[in-house]
This record gives sequence, C-alpha cells and structure tokens, in this order.
Amino acid sequence: MFQKSFLSLLARRSIIISLFVIGLTVSCKPSTPTPTSTPTITTQPSVESPDDPTKTPTKRPTATPTLPPIGNPGNPITIGFMLTPEQTNAIEAAEDLAFLIEEDTGFSIEYLIYPDFQSLSSAVIDGDVDLYWLAPLEYLYLNEQGAAQAVLMTNHLGVYAYGVQFMANSMRGFTPYYDPEKSLSLGDSITSLQQFSGTRPCFISPDSIPGYLVPSGFLSNASTPTLDPVFTYSYTAMVRALFIQGICDFGVSYALIGDPRNASDIIQTIPDVQSQVIVIWQSEGVIPNINLSASPELPLNIRYQLQEAFLDLPNTPEGLTLVSTALNYDVEAFKTVEDGFYDPLRSALIPLNLDLNTVTQP
Repeated sequence: MFQKSFLSLLARRSIIISLFVIGLTVSCKPSTPTPTSTPTITTQPSVESPDDPTKTPTKRPTATPTLPPIGNPGNPITIGFMLTPEQTNAIEAAEDLAFLIEEDTGFSIEYLIYPDFQSLSSAVIDGDVDLYWLAPLEYLYLNEQGAAQAVLMTNHLGVYAYGVQFMANSMRGFTPYYDPEKSLSLGDSITSLQQFSGTRPCFISPDSIPGYLVPSGFLSNASTPTLDPVFTYSYTAMVRALFIQGICDFGVSYALIGDPRNASDIIQTIPDVQSQVIVIWQSEGVIPNINLSASPELPLNIRYQLQEAFLDLPNTPEGLTLVSTALNYDVEAFKTVEDGFYDPLRSALIPLNLDLNTVTQP
C-alpha cells in the first residue's frame, strides 16, 4: 500500500486548491452533481389545454439528480481538520494525508479545513463531514448530539490516555499513596483524596482538563470539599507554589505523559524538588488523546476500510509524520477504540454537570 512517491504528492498538490472555511460551515458535497443515471421525473406532464381558463397550468417536469455512491467522484468522503489559514504546513500535510488514504482505499477523498471547533461541529451536525479529529470534550459533545462515533485513538508520548496526579509539599504531612519507583498508586482514590478535605488546591485554569476539571471530579466523587482554589495558569508555577508553601495545600497536574517537576527551569532552580514536592496519588489514564471520529451515517463497510487505511500509515515512511503535522500533535501510533473508552472520563466529569456546548466553544 501507499506506493505513490512523495513526488506524486507534490504533483497532486499543484492541481488541488485547498479549501478554507473561515467562520462559516461550508459543505464540499457538490451542489449540482452530474447524474449518473436517467433522472427521475417527479411530476407528470399536463394534459390540459393551456388555453383552458378553468384549469391551472401544471408545472413543467423537473428532474431530481441522484448523487453517486459515497466515495466516488462527485460524492467524496470528507475529512475535517481544525486549522487556521496561516498553518500552511499543516494544511499541506492534510492534503497529502487525504491523498494517501485515497490511494490505499480507492475512494475519492477530500479534506476540509475549519478554523475552529464551532464551525467544524456545525458542519458535522449538518452531515457535511464524514471523518474528523476531536479532542476529548469535543468528542463527548458531538457524541451526545448523536453526531460522532470513535474510530481510532492516537498514541501521544507513549500512551493513548493520560492521567492526573495530586501533589503536595512533604512538610504538609499528607500520607502518600504512591510508589515513585514503581510509578504506581497504592490506595484507592477516596482514601487518598479525602486527606485534602477543607484544604486549598492549586489548579491550573478553569478550562484545563487535567489541571482542574478531572481533579475536581475526583474530589467530588470522593466527597472531599475544598476551599476556593488558586489558579496558577502554568504547571511550573503550581510546583513552585507547593515548594514555597503558604499559597495552597496541594496541587494537580497531568500524569503518565511527563511530570512538571522535571521541567528544565524547575530542575535548575529547585534541584531538590523531587524530595520536597511529592506525589500523593496518581490516577490511571482517564483522559483520551485526540481521536478520529466518524459520522454515524458513514456506512460501516466504508468506515472499516478507512480505519484499516489509517492503521497502515505507520508502515509508510511519511504516514505518521503527515498526521502529526496536520494535527500539530505528535502521533506515534493508532489503535481502534469504541465509545466505552471514554467512560472513565465521563465518570470523572459527572459530578461537575458540565455544559459541554459551553466548554467546547471559544
């Protein structure tokens, strides 16, 4: 598969005009497709005399054009990307990626560019896009609308879903339920987190999934009320706040994809941070990475063929590089997933009663 050389990609780009959709949702389905069969007559010719004043003239017969089957020229399968016009390298990669999938499957593939999630989601709900890349909350929102089904999950920094970790200064006296040598939590979340009852957290920002939303859900599920949080707006600032004390009692950050205590500026200025700021408890991977979703209207047999084509991309020299460039997100592999992959995230967010339409909009 993917036998076309990169020169083929460049040759194709010279004859394809990238489509930018700025602010408005635009469908790439042809508005006046060429019928592939004899048009269906929707009205019958009038047999009345046009000179008869007692009769209302019947309209002329009109033809209802029939779209070709999806995946054929004139009715391509569309893949949506959220990119701005300035991201030319990413847009070119999206074009090349569409060409590779077209070469592998034999389907006619077209890529669509949307500047933000609002315009993409409108197009998805209107049925104008067949495949699209979604972040976790974006997927939950469109899935609730009945407009998205998970197909593939990306591997980012070695995992398909990442977690959160609760940290505190070792002098605060919290009992750690985490083994740093094994990178493993030793206790359940309720016992571990109830220690924080009545204390003040350092969170990152109100819209941060690992730095606020998921930890808040964990605390609510553990029946652990806390004081009003301090928002630090960066993970390194949170680590510094815990180190100097007096600002907050505990903090939260991402886990499994790195550790903010290992940031170069932290290591240089706080060399003993690992012993002073410790992990109290760490979750498993509950926050999925970016996924590839499909419209529920896309036929299953076509979806499976497209899924296999994407799974073949790591076997090509340029496949994953194109995906990473098109998404502005390092992708190391793919795996197939179903909607249940998102249940741990849903469980963590349930206590928050989030309005997903609000949190996914700018």
